[in-house]
Amino acid sequence: MTVSFNSFIRTLAVNSSLLRANTLPSHPTLVLGNESADLDSMVSSLALAYALSQTLSPVIPVINARREDLALRPDCAQLLKDELPALTFIDDIDLKGLAQRPLDVWLVDHNAPASRQAFLEPLVRGIVDHHADEGKCPEALRQIETVASCTTLVAQRLKGLVDPTLAKLLLAPILLDSSNLSAAACRATPADVACVEWLSSLVQWTQTEATSLDVTTSLDVRGPDELYAALDKLKGQVSHLSAYDLLRKDYKQWQVSDAKGRPWALGISSVGFPLKKWVKRDGLPLIETALKKWVESQHLDVALVMTHGKAKVDGVKVYGRQLMVAFAPQVAEKERVVEMLTQLDVLGLEPLESMGGVWAFVQSRAESSRKQVFPAVKGVIECIDF
Repeated sequence: MTVSFNSFIRTLAVNSSLLRANTLPSHPTLVLGNESADLDSMVSSLALAYALSQTLSPVIPVINARREDLALRPDCAQLLKDELPALTFIDDIDLKGLAQRPLDVWLVDHNAPASRQAFLEPLVRGIVDHHADEGKCPEALRQIETVASCTTLVAQRLKGLVDPTLAKLLLAPILLDSSNLSAAACRATPADVACVEWLSSLVQWTQTEATSLDVTTSLDVRGPDELYAALDKLKGQVSHLSAYDLLRKDYKQWQVSDAKGRPWALGISSVGFPLKKWVKRDGLPLIETALKKWVESQHLDVALVMTHGKAKVDGVKVYGRQLMVAFAPQVAEKERVVEMLTQLDVLGLEPLESMGGVWAFVQSRAESSRKQVFPAVKGVIECIDF
């Protein structure tokens, strides 16, 4: 019997409450998004849980971020406001405790458990992702394909199950991750384009012109272009965040071993704020202090900060990326790592003026997001042999 999306959400609210209280009686399946917990990760985890619920029960999506961190993601909070009461965040549960009982895990929008969640690896039964395959969880069912948005892959599993509400949820991250299918962004694939066309035809768009304020507070829009613009505006609301909050808003961390088998803790923050604008707002000393605190609090060996956004060049707004690199004090190979990073074609780094204890570059290959940058940086660390 087919379960509707609304019915799934009602059941999910009950099951999530039981999971948080650790009183769920049966063998659950958790669908875990990645640590960045962006819109793609949140929607794809919810939607994949719904797809799996057609044959499994109970299936519960888990947002891989603290509930209080939702305040850092206004696009997610607005799009998912009706579903939020039913959602489970990572700090709502004792994940290690749950892993001691019968439990299955599906990973979505990543294909290897985060380093601090490595204990989940034996429990992973399936993977749906669009990042480079890290080769973990070899026994798991896996669907790993290069698309702009992981939600595209999940949406393909939901043919015949998508109502207007779910269609809008699925459409949103695909539009954001593909920059509204922009050819200049070089992200959208034919699969993303086909999903946008299909989902757009299912959404019940409003016929009334709304003010920009109304759009961002209700997302009641007239079509995909307006939906993208409203979400992009919400996602870009970062000027009120502190330098430290910008580092933690969209963050992923990995453990990578060098050529001698030594583990390196690598973290990459994505900051939707052009570096020049950020420096003008906070000043270099404050940014460096925040980055040093971040390296210490996350116990990192190396931290990358990928800043991006539009800035005026000769009077025209142009999208660009910058990269900052910082190290823990004990790392002796700082200069060698930086030198190797500057040789990566996928980055196309051009040095900026000195930032004290932080290396800063313009990333001329602006089409390379964290999805492309992490494998390249991982390769650099794996070559370190001294």
